[in-house]
Amino acid sequence: MNKGVILVDVSSDIKNIKGIGPAKAKLLSKLGIHSIEDALYYFPRDYQELSPLTFKQGREDRTGAFPCIVTGIAVTKKSRSGIYITKLPITDGKNKGYAVFFNQPYLQKTFYPNQRLLLIGKIKKNFGIYEIASPEWIKFEKNVPIEIERIRPIYSLSKGISQKLIRNTVKNALEISSGPEEILPYGILKRYNLLSLEKAIKNMHFPQSFKMLEKARERFVFEELLLFQLGTGLSRYYVKSEKRKNKYDIFDLKPFLSNLPYSLTSGQGKVLQDIIKDLQSEHIMNRLVQGDVGSGKTVIACAALYLSVKNGFQGVMMAPTEILADQHFHTLKRLLSPHNINVDILKGGLPDRKRKKLLMKLKNGTIDVLVGTHAIIQKDVEFFQLGMVITDEQHRFGVKQRENLVKKGQHPDVLVMSATPIPRTVAMVLYGDLDISTIDTLPPGRQKVETYVVQDFMRKRVYDFMVLEVKKGHLAYVVCPAVEENELDIINVEQHKDFLKKEYPNLKIEMLHGKMKQEEKDRILKLFYSKKTQVLVATTVVEVGVDIPFATLMIIENAERFGLAQLHQLRGRVGRSSLKSYCILISGSNQGTARERLNFFMSCHDGFKISQKDLELRGPGEFLGVKQHGFNEFKFASFIDNTEILEITQKLADAILEKELLLLPEYQNLKRLLDKKISI
Repeated sequence: MNKGVILVDVSSDIKNIKGIGPAKAKLLSKLGIHSIEDALYYFPRDYQELSPLTFKQGREDRTGAFPCIVTGIAVTKKSRSGIYITKLPITDGKNKGYAVFFNQPYLQKTFYPNQRLLLIGKIKKNFGIYEIASPEWIKFEKNVPIEIERIRPIYSLSKGISQKLIRNTVKNALEISSGPEEILPYGILKRYNLLSLEKAIKNMHFPQSFKMLEKARERFVFEELLLFQLGTGLSRYYVKSEKRKNKYDIFDLKPFLSNLPYSLTSGQGKVLQDIIKDLQSEHIMNRLVQGDVGSGKTVIACAALYLSVKNGFQGVMMAPTEILADQHFHTLKRLLSPHNINVDILKGGLPDRKRKKLLMKLKNGTIDVLVGTHAIIQKDVEFFQLGMVITDEQHRFGVKQRENLVKKGQHPDVLVMSATPIPRTVAMVLYGDLDISTIDTLPPGRQKVETYVVQDFMRKRVYDFMVLEVKKGHLAYVVCPAVEENELDIINVEQHKDFLKKEYPNLKIEMLHGKMKQEEKDRILKLFYSKKTQVLVATTVVEVGVDIPFATLMIIENAERFGLAQLHQLRGRVGRSSLKSYCILISGSNQGTARERLNFFMSCHDGFKISQKDLELRGPGEFLGVKQHGFNEFKFASFIDNTEILEITQKLADAILEKELLLLPEYQNLKRLLDKKISI
């Protein structure tokens, strides 16, 4: 970025930077820094405000910057404990003191009398003498004024890497490179008063002021959200422009609804009307149905599939896990088979012969509705006439996976279901290509799950209560955050199952986790469903979709290790009938924030409020638990803090796509980055 030197390309190896040999390059690679560009984008995690201080102005508990002069030679002594202590005499002009270094005897030859230094560290008085222990130091020539970076970057480090190494690496990268190519067109930078990429990168590392640091951050927030909006917008424009190919004539749901063992809630009825309107319109349906745990989304999916099949089309339902796919298969089969609708399931581990037979039936139209995991999107899975695509827990799939499934048909209607309630403003961004329906009522007869937070010394009382529940003929879940023994000393499924079996030998206890083979998982769940197992010790593999009406107790160990939305999903595994149910969170954490979070959860049963709180506390990436497109977790943007930029970028993305501006030369860098992210 310095025009006075020969500039190297940003893709050049990090070893092109002065002072970076193979050993340092290997250390930097652990931080993901392989090229000059990687160094430029390795932004600080924090900043220190430094002002020049006299020794007297310094504080023992705060890092300061002390301009000083060396007054004598450094002396090294070996202490009784074997540590080499080097003391360098210094003065700030009025007060005397020492810079103290440990196990660095070679520094004796580094400093000399009358040398001008800037020492950065914490200062304290030791027997009336000022001492700065283990300071960072910068040398200054005689006639060069001592300049202090008032705002100092603090980077995340790994073993063997110092702040000094990272700072020097970044400084040199800024000096010798032309910097990455600008992504945003000049017109956008000017219109929205954004810093250029070059200025933004410089000010992220070495800000001229806190105001400029904020401007640099704002530029990256804008860039992230614009790319995100363009990503979802491309899907939206593709869908909205598609005219309906699959014509629907039959909309009579009476035969299906009259065969249900219950009546639909008003919330379910409203969502069903939205779907029917979509199927009657000239454009294909692309709708998100979200609702709290147990609000009855699967029945809505069944009704949509019923209409699709009755109008001559096939349907498919994709779930993120085999447990959930199995659950849906049994529900769909139970509700659709009485109407001569043939439902089947495609599993990952099917023997070749069975798989070929199933795929043949699917291709010739004998199978009306297929259920499965992402195994459904494999190339050899072909439909006779796919008209309805349903994905459950959509945020667990990438956009590309959904698109690959949609391509199995000729512009089929798309229904997306989510049991993770997302605040509407956020849902509109995450699912910008979808219309949104919300089931806002719960089926009658459902009781509120009584929720308690207890400390780990009450564990025995909790498990004695579990015994009482089991004696009533009810079932219990015990959820642990880990599968096996671990260094973090958190409770794991394997050891906890053994502990409970030993403590309660009369109970039938089994375990369930994601590392088990599918057949074993199926066997364990069948035992639990049939009450041959009374207590299921599991990981969060039971978090979504497992529907066992007799389960009345959910015990969650190390509850502080789970997000609020995740805890809400786990609580939703009980209270699925008219039986009184309980959720008990066991936590040994005394951290104020953890306890506050769990207490909030205990008092709140509204999934939307819980998800809003979770989003505020953990940010979008962690809250969703997965990658959206190739956008991973935002580094700068927040759906909560940047609502204004969110709205601006949404309008801008719409205008760019509507006017096809991505085809213009000045938009090519933006288009390239967008293509790269969407293909992930």
